Amino acid sequence: MITHLKQYKTVYGALLVLVGVSILLYNYPPDTIVSWVGVENSYLATFMIAAIGGLSSITSSVFYAAVATFSSGGANPWLLGLIGGIGIALGDSIIFGLFSYGLKDVTPKWEDRIEAVRQYIDDYPRSVVYLGLFLVLGLSPIPNDIVMFALVLLGFQYLKIAPILIVAGISVTTITALLGQSVTEYLF
Repeated sequence: MITHLKQYKTVYGALLVLVGVSILLYNYPPDTIVSWVGVENSYLATFMIAAIGGLSSITSSVFYAAVATFSSGGANPWLLGLIGGIGIALGDSIIFGLFSYGLKDVTPKWEDRIEAVRQYIDDYPRSVVYLGLFLVLGLSPIPNDIVMFALVLLGFQYLKIAPILIVAGISVTTITALLGQSVTEYLF
């Protein structure tokens, strides 16, 4: 049991943080949380949460909840969107780089499948592919780390997708902040 805990201490630590943040957000109203953190610090907290955890498979719920809470607690949703979106783009860029560095060799079995998907994507104009990428990253709750993994596998160049990462991050964060603010105004 101890060996298991030591081996997976990072996973259990992340789960503990998620549970703690969830309990905090459930038990205290947004304006109380923002008054504790401070409006100016809520922008920094949004950037840090976005850059470190962002919209990954595990931490996206914390990010969405934090942005909605800060926005409904009095922070400017447009500024939260801008700052959080840049943080998401930074985090996605780091993930893209790590995947690029880590994925050197792909087995021949997978290479054939990847090549088939590449051929399918190449049948479309690049503008359509980039629009689809924006729609996936900027308007859907799909975890960005999965998309970054797919982009690396498919051989996308970072400099060509970087502007899309920034605009999509700003878009999804602004939408979340505006929804958080409007839902709170409607309910309370």
